[in-house]
Amino acid sequence: MKGASNTPPLHVLRTILRHIQSAPKQSFPKESSSDIAVAANDNPLGRHVLQQYKLYKDLSPTSTKSMQLRKMAYDYAKLNIDLKERARLHELDGGAEIKLSPKELSRRAAARAGLQLPEESTA
Repeated sequence: MKGASNTPPLHVLRTILRHIQSAPKQSFPKESSSDIAVAANDNPLGRHVLQQYKLYKDLSPTSTKSMQLRKMAYDYAKLNIDLKERARLHELDGGAEIKLSPKELSRRAAARAGLQLPEESTA
């Protein structure tokens, strides 16, 4: 738990909120017309995270509950970072078979051998 205890809670909160803001937006039903302005600028998940942080902000930093909540928040933030990195690496690792059409694969293979594929006639 070295990372969770040394990382300030505010840094973890900012990381979580940054992830929530960058996540694809979903449309949520509006409860009332007065809630439209708030819902347009604020994600319900972001509001929930802020409410939870505010609810437990007065806990003693050495209490067991506080340590558990900090560890859970840190683990969630780390999970999000690791999932983004995994998606980035998966995209880099995606083979040419997935990204290119069979025609383009053939053209590139021929070019590596110093050849050119004949042009296709459309008629």
